[in-house]
Amino acid sequence: MPNRLLVYSTQMMSTGGIESHLLHFIKECVRDNIQITFIVLNSQISASNTLVLEGLCEHVFVNSQGNLSAIKKISWLFTIGYKLRSIIFDGLYTNGQGSSIMWISKLIRFKNWVHHHHTSGDLADQNTWSNTYRKAMLQANTVIACSQRNAFAMKANLNREIDSIPCFSRNIGASSHKPESKGGYLEFGYYGRLIPEKGIDLICKLSEEEDLKHIKFNIWGEGASYPDSFFENFDNVNYHGIFSSDEELKFILNQLDAFILLSTHPEGLPISLLEVMSAGIPWLATNRGGIPDIALNPLTTQVIPFDLSYQEFKDKVLQFSKDILSGTSQQEDQIHLYNEKYASPVILHQWKKKFFVSSTV
Repeated sequence: MPNRLLVYSTQMMSTGGIESHLLHFIKECVRDNIQITFIVLNSQISASNTLVLEGLCEHVFVNSQGNLSAIKKISWLFTIGYKLRSIIFDGLYTNGQGSSIMWISKLIRFKNWVHHHHTSGDLADQNTWSNTYRKAMLQANTVIACSQRNAFAMKANLNREIDSIPCFSRNIGASSHKPESKGGYLEFGYYGRLIPEKGIDLICKLSEEEDLKHIKFNIWGEGASYPDSFFENFDNVNYHGIFSSDEELKFILNQLDAFILLSTHPEGLPISLLEVMSAGIPWLATNRGGIPDIALNPLTTQVIPFDLSYQEFKDKVLQFSKDILSGTSQQEDQIHLYNEKYASPVILHQWKKKFFVSSTV
């Protein structure tokens, strides 16, 4: 009999890193003959991804009514729990934060509960944890962080063992692209959610600097704070909208000389950086969550403080561009590390060990 796994997520947006992880997670499990039941409490999943999930999973339950009260959300979960009362799942995977993590653990019958905390786990993140959510993390058989750095911070707070497994990411592969082929101009890129915490305003402001005119800034993504018209005010920013396929992502990364993530968000381990790593592209990112765990040669993968002054950010980006143009970046090291630690077969093996080998707190 195949193993049965219930995957519960507190929310799933139409796009985003954790959304990409969940889709990839489910695809890899199903490919390995694991039967999936999928539940999302707050869903903005696109119609196309809903169809993909329904084709993969044994059961799919998504609540797309985002304005429901807490009581109605509990009622909705109780209804799902009643429908699934006859099943004893081999594993329960919970993802996200909030009181509903505890609710689902009481409604579903399972042998082993693994909770995945995918943000930074640092002090700022810990201050957002409710008492019920903290209790859920103490009761789960296993708690997984996205990186060793995050796990260490959470262990100190919760006084329990915290494991770390990176999220799933797409393996893009290396490009033959060379930055010097454009006469000294560089193509920098960012893709992901467009929210202020990801440094979108800072990128746009930097694009206006005369010292950085040799850099063309490219942005992919969507967010209510950044409509198309917002980027029309910045001549050196190319806003490309959203993309939906692995082929599009490969095309995007093959055009870039570098990736930039100037985030103040409590990052876990950004999936975009893992995908950039798989393609061997240099990146500059702020020191949030598990990002330092994947840094290699500082000329290729640069980690900077997230609370710098504007002038300091500008200086760091300028120096980063000079490092890239010097030709000293090492593409092969990133690709080797990705294949060794972050490729899908490696990640799937780690998750399976946590779900289907009995574990106690």
